[in-house]
Amino acid sequence: MFSLNAHGGIICSPAPPISFSGFPQVHEWPVLSSEDKEELIGRVERVVEGDGPSHEFLRQRAALMADEMLENALYAAPRDTDGNQIYAKGERRSLVPGEEIVLRCAFDGERLFLEVSDSWGRLSPETVQGFLAINLAHDTSTDRAGRGLYFMWKFMKDFYVNFVPGLKTSVGGYLLLNPDSYEYGAI
Repeated sequence: MFSLNAHGGIICSPAPPISFSGFPQVHEWPVLSSEDKEELIGRVERVVEGDGPSHEFLRQRAALMADEMLENALYAAPRDTDGNQIYAKGERRSLVPGEEIVLRCAFDGERLFLEVSDSWGRLSPETVQGFLAINLAHDTSTDRAGRGLYFMWKFMKDFYVNFVPGLKTSVGGYLLLNPDSYEYGAI
């Protein structure tokens, strides 16, 4: 497991475990197919209870992050033995036997924890740093590999990747109700 600093450097390997103390409930939902994505994003949005612009902005950021995390687990992580992507982005698909994707979230009134785990174990520290470097060097308004990962790193507090080669990748962190100035788009 590793965490990244504001410049994309590894600051902690292994990263300290995420604590759920203070969270009234941790939600965990398995993904069975690409058809589940919209429903799961809606569930994440409903976990953020409260009214007002800060809560609405958090729901919007949560939907964006959950979408990116699920897209990566469904389409970017699955690779064949030569490292080629197995599924085209947006393709309808069901998980194959032995494949697992799980979305976890929790909200304590101030922080929304989000994590997606997959059973591919493909997101190495070098891959993450490579994607961040590409996106730091170029305009992020254009579509390119790793852009979603870059936005997770920019938007999420305590962003981390738990990587067990060939077995598991978990990506997660917190979104704040009242984001710090480090976050693009902060109120």
